[in-house]
Amino acid sequence: MNKQQQEAASEQYRNKFVFNQRGGSIEIDNTTGQESIYFTQYTGNNIKITPQVISEYATNNKQTLVTNDSFETVRNDKCVFVGGDYVYRVIGNHSVHSGYTDDSQLEALKEWKEAYRPVAERNSQFEIQRGGESFPNGVVTPEVGERSENPSKNQEKYITDDVYGQITGVSIVTSEEDQVTGYSNINMPGPVFNVVNPNTEDFGEDINPATEAGIFEPTPGRQPEDFLRDVPRLQREKLTELEGKFGGGVSNKGGDDQDFTFRNKVIMVGGEVNDYPSIRTVPDGRATPSRVIVGPQAGAFVEIGAVPHVEEVNNSYFPVGNYSIHAGNRYTINSGSGGVDIKTSGPVEVGGTTYKLAANKVNIQSSAGVNITSENLVELTSLKNISLRSNKQVLVEPGLGVKNNVIIGGSTYTEGETYLHHVTAPTEIQQTENTALFGKLLKGLQFKAKVSGFSTFEEWVTGSTTATFTLEEDSNSDLVELPPHSHHFKNLPLRLTDSSKSVRTIAIGENINTDGFQTPAQNVAHELKQPTSEPTQPRELAPAEGTLLPHDRDRVEFDGTIKPEFPQLEKQGIFAQEAPVDNQGIAVLEGQGDDQ
Repeated sequence: MNKQQQEAASEQYRNKFVFNQRGGSIEIDNTTGQESIYFTQYTGNNIKITPQVISEYATNNKQTLVTNDSFETVRNDKCVFVGGDYVYRVIGNHSVHSGYTDDSQLEALKEWKEAYRPVAERNSQFEIQRGGESFPNGVVTPEVGERSENPSKNQEKYITDDVYGQITGVSIVTSEEDQVTGYSNINMPGPVFNVVNPNTEDFGEDINPATEAGIFEPTPGRQPEDFLRDVPRLQREKLTELEGKFGGGVSNKGGDDQDFTFRNKVIMVGGEVNDYPSIRTVPDGRATPSRVIVGPQAGAFVEIGAVPHVEEVNNSYFPVGNYSIHAGNRYTINSGSGGVDIKTSGPVEVGGTTYKLAANKVNIQSSAGVNITSENLVELTSLKNISLRSNKQVLVEPGLGVKNNVIIGGSTYTEGETYLHHVTAPTEIQQTENTALFGKLLKGLQFKAKVSGFSTFEEWVTGSTTATFTLEEDSNSDLVELPPHSHHFKNLPLRLTDSSKSVRTIAIGENINTDGFQTPAQNVAHELKQPTSEPTQPRELAPAEGTLLPHDRDRVEFDGTIKPEFPQLEKQGIFAQEAPVDNQGIAVLEGQGDDQ
């Protein structure tokens, strides 16, 4: 190629074609680097196709009708500006997918989830091996170590521990001595008021029923240094590569958003669901006062029981799936009769200055416990009934005040004094102990006696060996003995024990500590009361024909045998069961027939 040809080749080509009519014009620019086509309509509507952009301008309305499918692909950003209203109407389904290109990214996210799962599972364990399990999809923490001593012993009990004396023989009453009022023939130790701690005689095994305060081995792989070592290594070796495969997301900003859907709407946020454990729990992890029982040593004391211990697990580290709503003023949700259903495998927290919950019926259910706490007041008010029902004893601490009447269907045990102003009870005819009385003959007493030792002449004069005597003075004291005797007297029905400890022993033996069992009153027994330490066997039930025996009463057989504890109280949950669906996945309403 000669010099002239090279210069010609390097020069820029310039050419333009214009076709004009009244209705519009067509302009074609052939200039090198600026090749363009312009379509211009009479009123100004135009389409421009240039190397940099395809531009459309409509001076009035624009309408597009596609009789079949329409596809649009934008390799980068897309921005839509609407100066007025924006109406988006879809007759069929509406599906929006954002944040990923294809299913391979979803698969990469699943791989990330499973790669991080061992870390999440280890994080859900307790740092010490105190037992328990995490939920959901959690793992077990073994129990390796020693539990503490039973905390039931950590309380002072002030009890009367008197042993009541015995009567040695029959009491004697003479002119010089009264053994009844003097108690001289009664062996009575002095009163004893002790300070004691409950011990194994009261509560059984000396081991904490809960794992709380125990000494346990550290959980291997669950210590902070393990995560500081393993998580960065996992990030380098696996997670970073997978995060590069599923890419980033899309950030949307805007003002008001009003969305109306005629039928159903489903919003899916996140390509995968975080189902790592969110709590860890030990069924017997926390010690708490459970009930007041009677022990043979300590009397009435608070028995420490075990309840579940629950801890939240921070497994919220997850690359996708966050959905946040921030309302500057008010956030309102209104729903029809289908209800509102909120479920999560993680914790739920609601906070505010006040909290109001209103419904025709409210059910609160928890498997591990329900705690209601206030620094000032917890008030239960009802125009009809307030019912406290439990399969176990209802514990009240520190005391209980009742304004008016109290009705108790079973028995009561009182460790302290009983103060009352009057008693109404059945009559029991009781008997006093025998007493021997000594006395004297009084002046003026006349009695007949057989006389012996008279002379023959005297017997001949009187004609008899008997005579009537009249005392001119009182006889000597205590020379007349009466047969030992007792008296009947009316009293409250009662049973006497030989010691304070026997009161506790009898109460225990007659099932005062048995939950769900009604200890009956003793029979009225007209008798001389003798101190005892032996419990009475359960009384035989004699139900009338057709009598129902619900709850605790049917636990007692006619021979006194106590059956196992009655079934647990039925719990009512708040979560409705999922509605059944047909083979097409459409919910089947209750009462819907096959023809519908």
